[in-house]
Amino acid sequence: MRTGRMLVVLSLIVLMSAGLAGADIKVVQDHHQDAFSMMGQEQPASDEEHVTWIGDGKLRMDQGSLSTIVDLDAEKMFIVKHDETSYTDVDLPVDLSSLLPPGMAEQIMTMMQFDVTVTPSEETKKVGEWMAKRYDMKMTSTMMSMNSVLWASTETPIDVKKYFDLYSKVISLQPGMEGMMESMRKIDGFVVAQEATMSMKLMGETTVGSSDVVTSIENVDPPAGIYAPPADYTHEEFDFMKMMKNR
Repeated sequence: MRTGRMLVVLSLIVLMSAGLAGADIKVVQDHHQDAFSMMGQEQPASDEEHVTWIGDGKLRMDQGSLSTIVDLDAEKMFIVKHDETSYTDVDLPVDLSSLLPPGMAEQIMTMMQFDVTVTPSEETKKVGEWMAKRYDMKMTSTMMSMNSVLWASTETPIDVKKYFDLYSKVISLQPGMEGMMESMRKIDGFVVAQEATMSMKLMGETTVGSSDVVTSIENVDPPAGIYAPPADYTHEEFDFMKMMKNR
């Protein structure tokens, strides 16, 4: 799994949102990743705007050239690769053991199992238009460790519990992340910003920093067809190992 994609996945888990009655919810966030070096490869700093749409039983997350779509009515999750004009799909609920080669599921789950702690603080600050409270989160596994400072606000019109019903489908494709999802439920409010540092065994002493800030949350009528892959994209069979390598 590429370090950048891992950071994006972790960032998206903590920047939670949920749908309200009426128009769908559109959440926009600025994502930054510091430059880093791993195994002789230099990765420059990067900045992206990430957009999440939440509808009635539907979710779409746009991250660079990749979109992930959940449709509970169709019992499907779509992974859309815009740079390749292709997509793949997975039946819901996700059964990881059926998507992996025999005997590999247990091995991957062991390597990716995280210990997660979330510690509340009395520190507060203004993030955009929202007053937010600080939480410190630490994640460790046999492969990596990550320390995050999260800023959560109760002033946003977000129903986090409803969102988990949708986003839990996405995270079910990421081995070992269930513990993080459960720990995030202990946070009061919606996380509107985070700063994180991550290290992996493959990186030696190198750490990678990232930050995410929600810039807007609004009720908007979604564009037609946003919760489905483009009709002219090519369908590919789902390959779990290829997906992990590309993230």
